[in-house]
Amino acid sequence: MKYFIGSLLIITGLCGCGTIYSPTLNLPHEPLLKNEGQLTGTIGALPQQGAGDLGAAASGEGQISYAFSDRFSLQGKAWSQLSELYNRNYNGGTSIAATYVLSPNNASLPFAVIGSSSMLIDGRDIKANGGSLQLAAWLPVIGIFRPYAALGGGMMVADFQSRNWGYGAIMNAGTSIKFSDNFHINFEVFGILQRYLQYSTISGFLAPSLSLSWKFENN
Repeated sequence: MKYFIGSLLIITGLCGCGTIYSPTLNLPHEPLLKNEGQLTGTIGALPQQGAGDLGAAASGEGQISYAFSDRFSLQGKAWSQLSELYNRNYNGGTSIAATYVLSPNNASLPFAVIGSSSMLIDGRDIKANGGSLQLAAWLPVIGIFRPYAALGGGMMVADFQSRNWGYGAIMNAGTSIKFSDNFHINFEVFGILQRYLQYSTISGFLAPSLSLSWKFENN
């Protein structure tokens, strides 16, 4: 049986047949300013571990982001396989991520560091813990479109002693579409080149997602 590794907001899945992980970022249209937040709902084909080759499971996610300053924000996220939710079960995970914007507020090409910690859950059992670190950039606006990209690395650990852990290089590329000051849609693709310690091969995976976001202000 294979296990998989990768990233957050975070990021990878290991241990337990069928456990899935969420690599999505779903960045806001522009870096959040102090007291701004965003609610995001996502549907995607999240990476799934299981017997044989890498696979994916149709999954749903919920995320909330909030900026405590013009440069620092936190993101909390939970996800689960949709078929498990339909059967009143839970197969997914939770994560918390921190974003620190490196660029001034008026920068045309903002950069940010995003660090995350994640936990994979199947039913009531915690299957693995891990984290990631990425450098993200918001690219120049094209009409209502705002492309973005991120590069970094992540790891996930179920048990170091039995070599039940792995690591990988990760990448996110997406576009935020601004329909109004509050309502945005994101298309995103995640990729990973990963190695699991119990196997000698290096494998890759791509995972697409679609999200709807509502931006709010806490005045």
